[in-house]
Amino acid sequence: MNKLPAVVPAPLVRILAGLALVLLASLSGAARLAAQTAPSQPIRIIIEVPNDEAGRAYVDEKLVPKLGADAKPAAAAPSTAAPRPDGMDMPMMAAEELISLRTRAETLLEAVPHVGRDVASGFDTFMGMGNRLHLPFLFLAFAFFMGCGYAMRRAAFWASRGLLQKIFDAPGVTPLDRVKILGMRLSMSFFILTATLLGSIGAFLVFPWPPIFREALLSMLMVFLMYGVAVAFGRVVIAPGARYDYFRVLPISTPLAHFWFRALISLVLTAGISWAFVTILGLVGVARTAREVIASGLFGLVAIMAVTVIWLRVNKQDEPPISRMIAVVLTAAFVVEWVAFSLRIPVLFWTLGVIMVAPMAMGIIRMGVRNVVRADTLSGSEDQSTVLAWAVVVERTLRVIIVLGSASVLAKAWGFDLGAIAMGETALTRSLRALLRIVVVLLVADLAWQLIRALIDGHLGGPQANGAHHSLVHDDTPEARRRQRLRTLLPILRNFLMVMIAAITVLMVLDALGIQIGPLLAGAGVVGIAIGFGAQTLVKDIISGVFYLLDDAFRVGEYIQAGSHKGTVESFSLRSVKLRHHRGPITTVPFGDLGAVQNLSRDWVIDKITIGVTYDTDLDLAKKIVKQVGKELASDPEFAPNIIEPLKMQGVEQMGDFAIQLRLKMMTRPGEQFVIRRRAYALLKKAFAQNGIRFAFPTVQVSEGAGGQGLAAAAQQALEMTHKGEPKPA
Repeated sequence: MNKLPAVVPAPLVRILAGLALVLLASLSGAARLAAQTAPSQPIRIIIEVPNDEAGRAYVDEKLVPKLGADAKPAAAAPSTAAPRPDGMDMPMMAAEELISLRTRAETLLEAVPHVGRDVASGFDTFMGMGNRLHLPFLFLAFAFFMGCGYAMRRAAFWASRGLLQKIFDAPGVTPLDRVKILGMRLSMSFFILTATLLGSIGAFLVFPWPPIFREALLSMLMVFLMYGVAVAFGRVVIAPGARYDYFRVLPISTPLAHFWFRALISLVLTAGISWAFVTILGLVGVARTAREVIASGLFGLVAIMAVTVIWLRVNKQDEPPISRMIAVVLTAAFVVEWVAFSLRIPVLFWTLGVIMVAPMAMGIIRMGVRNVVRADTLSGSEDQSTVLAWAVVVERTLRVIIVLGSASVLAKAWGFDLGAIAMGETALTRSLRALLRIVVVLLVADLAWQLIRALIDGHLGGPQANGAHHSLVHDDTPEARRRQRLRTLLPILRNFLMVMIAAITVLMVLDALGIQIGPLLAGAGVVGIAIGFGAQTLVKDIISGVFYLLDDAFRVGEYIQAGSHKGTVESFSLRSVKLRHHRGPITTVPFGDLGAVQNLSRDWVIDKITIGVTYDTDLDLAKKIVKQVGKELASDPEFAPNIIEPLKMQGVEQMGDFAIQLRLKMMTRPGEQFVIRRRAYALLKKAFAQNGIRFAFPTVQVSEGAGGQGLAAAAQQALEMTHKGEPKPA
């Protein structure tokens, strides 16, 4: 007996096994009779069945059911033929697959004219076996359960009318408002959909049904479920009847929303009804080939509808159009999908489907998230920053879910057993396991970094806060101090976490590649100690910076002075601080070189002013004038918010050679004393002049007594010679 070839298609093995069992069962009586009259001899039967769809259908539908429920086709024995030494296994497999596809296509084409007859024959056989499937009663029951679902839907709308009114009255100006509206609409849609399902499928499960009737009715109810989910998704994401534009997740106009909503519902209903129809045909017992022809035609109808929808949006001027090239590519993809579906090529069907759907889903998610938290309505509040952070998290999380789901579908389509890959020790399984772990690690690391960066940047206040930190310095409220401290510490924390995530990611990738990271960690520790000894200054700078920040010695936006360095703190790094001098230059100072830090921007500052008046000044009048000037400054709207204690005179500071030194003081906010002092000088000069008080200045007095005229003439001559540049007389 000739051995089977090394590569035998699995369907052919099943056909051979089934036919062998049928033939052995039919000849069992003859075999027993032969055993009584002749010695036992091995019986070898060679069955040749064409490897086409007709043969498989014959075995699966005509012969195998006759064996009874307990008879199972025997598993084919594994082939013991050795592989070809010339390396022709793959070409032979490819040739056999092409022959199988051609045979299947010919079988489907030959079965097209007989579809109606096969369907009628299936129903006749089904009815002849005593089964009953009353179609009028089936549709009546389906209508009844749909009515129950609709009644529960209306009741859910009535129960949630308060939430609906709250949604309509809610403002949608800021991202936080739009996120709240979206959350309320999602909650309401979920509640209504749940109520609809309880009314339809819940009522269906209450009654007992015959098996065939139950399966057929459940298939029809699943179409109703698909319709409900599509409507809920469309009304939340597309929102064709939205009262306001901010109810719509996608950034599209109302006419375009109506178009895509109708297209979505039409495609879902057509696909669902097609699936239910083919399922009912299978329950009745229609031949598999006829069902496959019908399924192929219905899938082609869905593909034609999808292609029509795409081409209706090509080169539209009033809306963002679909380019002609994209339309051609999608049309070709749907044609290939139809061919793969009809010829049963699951690898091509699911791979191309994932390639089409995954990028489209990611694009929709990205557009929706950016539309809900669009930047033109952002404010600097912490709530809006939190919304931005969580928007990034939602987008990245959904993207990770789509990637992992797509990978799972592709693994199943290509026949990869994830459990075998996880436990296998071959070179291929190890490579695939390492690749999978690396992808997962990178996705999780990216998600973690995006979350951390979004949260930190959100608390920093966004780009608009870069020019606002100076105002925070002068705001002494607890909230302002807290935000200013966060602006100081969070950038350093962000850099530290970035380095830590990058290091952990690299180590996990190396571990996935099979590299032992234990010696690397030990070596890194040794190298770290060596670097610590060799870079003591660097370590000193970093540690000093940590303690400066823990002590809250200075913050971003504050003016400090440390030794010969002074300026406004602009930013930090791990080892240094950048100081902007009030004349413009910026100085980068290592933390280890700061030493004692004098902070000139905390809480308040006392500004002392000294003025000199003549000895004939009325000091009581001068004190009243200074007090009046202080009141005038405190009542000025420009200076009042920055004056803590008004200008007042403390008294006589010193009795000089030519003036009485008066000491004045006022308490202001840090950095504002210079402007207020200039204004105070101007007001004091004006008020003193109006009240006859003169400012003292040095003078030279020459006596006119004996010899006074000669001294005066000599002084005048010396002054003239000085102006001319001549030497003074001895």
